[in-house]
Amino acid sequence: MKRVFILVVAISSVLNLNAQETGVLTGLVKSEAGAIENATIGVKSLGIGSYTNKDGYFVIKNLPVGSHLLTVRAIGFLEKEVPVQVQKDTTFITVYLDESMLQLDEMVVTGTMKEISISDSPVKVNLISQNFLNKTGSNNIMDAIQYVNGLYNQVDCAVCGTNNIRINGMEGPYTSVLIDGMPVMGALASVYGLNGISPTIIRNLEVIKGPNSTLYGSQAMGGVINIITENPSIAPIFDISSTTSTHSEHNLDFSLVPKVGKSPTMLSGSIYVQDRFIDENGDNFADITQNVRVSLFNKWEIYRPSGKKFNLAGKYYFEDRMGGTSNFERDLRGSTSVYGESIYTNRFELFGSYELPLESETIRLDASYSYHDQDSYYGEYHYIADQQTTFANLIWDKPVSKDNGFVTGLSARYDELHQLFNGTRLNGGSEDTRFVPGIFTQYDHKFSSKLRGLAGLRADHHQDHGVILSPRVNLKADPFSHSTVRLNVGTGFRIVNLFTEEHESLTGSRQVEIAEALNPERSFNLALNWNQIIDIGPSVLNVDFDVYQTRFSNQIIPDYDTPDKIIYSNLDGYSVSRGLSISMAHNFLIPLTYSIGITFQDVFFVENDIREDLPFSPDFNSVLSLTYRFTETGINVDYTGRIIGKMRLPEYPERDLYSKAFSEHNLKLTKIFSERFEMFLTGKNLFDYIQGDAIIAPDQPFSDEFATDYVYGPLQGRRFMVGISYSIN
Repeated sequence: MKRVFILVVAISSVLNLNAQETGVLTGLVKSEAGAIENATIGVKSLGIGSYTNKDGYFVIKNLPVGSHLLTVRAIGFLEKEVPVQVQKDTTFITVYLDESMLQLDEMVVTGTMKEISISDSPVKVNLISQNFLNKTGSNNIMDAIQYVNGLYNQVDCAVCGTNNIRINGMEGPYTSVLIDGMPVMGALASVYGLNGISPTIIRNLEVIKGPNSTLYGSQAMGGVINIITENPSIAPIFDISSTTSTHSEHNLDFSLVPKVGKSPTMLSGSIYVQDRFIDENGDNFADITQNVRVSLFNKWEIYRPSGKKFNLAGKYYFEDRMGGTSNFERDLRGSTSVYGESIYTNRFELFGSYELPLESETIRLDASYSYHDQDSYYGEYHYIADQQTTFANLIWDKPVSKDNGFVTGLSARYDELHQLFNGTRLNGGSEDTRFVPGIFTQYDHKFSSKLRGLAGLRADHHQDHGVILSPRVNLKADPFSHSTVRLNVGTGFRIVNLFTEEHESLTGSRQVEIAEALNPERSFNLALNWNQIIDIGPSVLNVDFDVYQTRFSNQIIPDYDTPDKIIYSNLDGYSVSRGLSISMAHNFLIPLTYSIGITFQDVFFVENDIREDLPFSPDFNSVLSLTYRFTETGINVDYTGRIIGKMRLPEYPERDLYSKAFSEHNLKLTKIFSERFEMFLTGKNLFDYIQGDAIIAPDQPFSDEFATDYVYGPLQGRRFMVGISYSIN
């Protein structure tokens, strides 16, 4: 993979030596109400573009001198084409957009591997903006994402705080987490690596619920979350923000866009420290982990005179995480008398995208490499692991006509995993090397102005399981005015990384038992989405209604029902995740917006004609977000809340088998002093709901009764955060 990157850099440096002169196009996109954030500005003839920042400004560098036609889009506004004459130096334009009743013109890439508007995409894609992520005042993506309808942040361990993202009730390992379209998160990173992604580097999230193995392989059995990072061309020259809380959580985020020739770059970092022991439920265990976390990120948009795309990014992440009893310290790691869990993580990621220098074809190489190293103690149990993941996609986007075309390509993924358990290697996957080549293709066809379809197929070859096929079909119809109906049918598969994905096997006193050779999990998914835009006077109500069902075969479900054991085997039967959800977002002309989401789900398995609910899958959850802007005083009020219904829990003596419903509420006040400076105050978990019994036998941490996986609700109580933000555009 290193050779591939060296090759593409060399190619880009010698191509187009006699290219024409270029200039810089800057501008402002606005409406009658003011500047428009996150508008897209594209030059279709060259396949390049940019986005507006929070003040409505954009920059497109290295644009050939001469006449161009810009396409300008923004959610809630009519699309506009603007001719522009680019000069040799810098050209400035102002673009005015008119409001639209339809708010589905934002461009997304995750569902089809090519840029397409939300309204045209046959695949249902949920777009989550950075503004939404910032409403909760959270300093990592795992806290913010649990306020997205259908997504749930499940804490796996009450001592070390490991967590995962569930989509429609399915466990975290069923979700593929991408960064700029690259699957850099291997199985080992799915437990700890997600906490190192700061919202400050995120432009938006693209979320697809349901199997997407056709494009993204094994890890996309339950869904895809694609993290789109900031574009250096439009990011603020300098940005810094800092927060501190009453729970001694201190966070510093910064970004810098230095002037380096013609290739814009962004340097950013995030530092988080929590070094105070907090025990509000009185069990002598820390409610939240003491933590030192450092994340550094660098992204380049490499200049090419042809205007072809070439970007490269790297991220480094370090974490020192510690949880346990009040007298546990880091120098007591591995102690047999004082219980604690201590995890050291070092992680490096490199990923990029390069369009080949072909005038008549659009072919690009996407590639990534990640290295994850973990040194951890769970009580006296020592676990050491490292994983390397290398991935490459060669993608050919071939239009057949204006509205029809193919996306096809080759992929290869190489994983190398090493694990030591108290100095020994266990059978069943503690050392594993996998090379998975694949080929995929999809065809997108527009039958009429009201009907569009997509069909795709992927074939992956696994050394132990042979060729696995993953087909899918997507249909989109517009039967009425402002109405869109989407039908998705597809299959998924997953090759399990047992010890890295099932963190419960490392903590607590339960012994792991692997009852048989584990076969790949398979699934069949059917989902129906209806989107309706409703005009309410001068305002717009956007309604989404979803019905879905995923049926699994060969699923590997941890069996907790045998005392002191976790037994792993393929299910001799089937399991089902099904449900329905409703999402509504309402934008008023007055400075008020709100969104609400409700999901009902039924997640269970059947074996020997006996049905049981799967653990940690709430039967009901709801999210609510409300924003009001006092424009005259420059004060914004953001409320976010969630309600979680009952869920089945692991079975323990004298403990409830089902949890109780609970709710969590946050309020954020922001004072905007100028375009550069703002302050905010956030109240988290305002009604102070805490699950008080998350640890089994906390007074006997080295006994067989001790367990840390009985977690269903918040472990951290009410706290307040104050922060400041300063930027130069």
